[in-house]
Amino acid sequence: MTDLLGSGLLSVAAFVAVISFVVVIHELGHYLAGRFFGVHAEVFSIGFGPTLFSWHDRKGTLWRVAGLPLGGYVRFLGDANAASARDPETLERLRAARSDSGKVFHFKPVWQRAIIVLAGPVANFLLAIVLFAALGMVRGDVTIEPRIGQVEADSPAEAAGFQAGDLLLTIDGQRARTFTDLSQAVMTRAGQPMRFTVERDGAELALEATPRRQMRDDGLGGTRAFGYLGVGLSRDAEIVQRRFGPIEALGHGVTRTADISVTIVDYMARLVTFRASFEHINGPLGIATTAGQIANTAVSDPGAQEGASYDLGAALARLLTSLVLLAGLLSVAIGLMNLLPIPVLDGGHLVYYAYEAVAKHPPSPSVQSIGLKAGLALILGLMVVATWNDLSYLVGLFS
Repeated sequence: MTDLLGSGLLSVAAFVAVISFVVVIHELGHYLAGRFFGVHAEVFSIGFGPTLFSWHDRKGTLWRVAGLPLGGYVRFLGDANAASARDPETLERLRAARSDSGKVFHFKPVWQRAIIVLAGPVANFLLAIVLFAALGMVRGDVTIEPRIGQVEADSPAEAAGFQAGDLLLTIDGQRARTFTDLSQAVMTRAGQPMRFTVERDGAELALEATPRRQMRDDGLGGTRAFGYLGVGLSRDAEIVQRRFGPIEALGHGVTRTADISVTIVDYMARLVTFRASFEHINGPLGIATTAGQIANTAVSDPGAQEGASYDLGAALARLLTSLVLLAGLLSVAIGLMNLLPIPVLDGGHLVYYAYEAVAKHPPSPSVQSIGLKAGLALILGLMVVATWNDLSYLVGLFS
């Protein structure tokens, strides 16, 4: 029971730490851009729900930490709510008073409002670059040559004509740099034909394979549905590990962030065209579960010999490294999610501002109201799907 309690507490602590950190950086992007253009922030909230504690700064902004650490928001002067909807009565009063009109978000030129909104996702991408760069300097990066070492019998790869020794060149037209590129590409493409180019005996060959859906170990104690191709590494696979200097690490951070972004955007594009399964979508419960699994795996010491002392320093180092990696991945995902053209998200606001820039006036209140309701319905639908996926995974985890 003590181990279970400790495991649960570590899971909660890991989730709260990671999600709060990433959300705070996102909202700081909005806040700092707003301050740069002279917009007054009335509230900066970390989390939703009841206030745990709060304080006012010298500029009159209320900083609060709320009881539900599942997000956050900045409410600027003139906003009606956390979604930055207009408050018509307040805006009319401020317009008439004139004294504070220069501090009102909705009175700023459309290009300034667009920058303030865009600053949140940009902050997430910058955070991811910094975190991946730090990991590149401290932990380094491992690359494995994309050469096929094994082809499993009765697998999609065997049916497609893959052979041991093939050097993978491209995946669906994209250059394959490492063996990891193959596993990541196949992961969410069960049932979808994929095109590959391989080099065999000095010649290039085109192959087509359709990964099979298969429940597999996810490396965190559970099983998930992945695309299965049926290829593996050889025992003498060429593995290169290197650490980066500060300049190289920055480039590594940019490349890593870009690669993850491309993977997520590709998956979302296939979702909306019904070429990908919704079973890979996870919500807060899934993120919390993953954070807990990563944290508990990091602090365990499976390699310790019987009777050997527990190395607390090494465990804490593994924990910090694992959470930094998770924060980087989550930061990219949150940045991209907020750029979706859904009215309640940053991307929806940018769509409205683009319309305003062309039409010289914002969309009518009725259009914005319909968009808000449609956006909320879509987000709610995705949350239902994500929660179902999260619960299904938990059932399998404890069954």
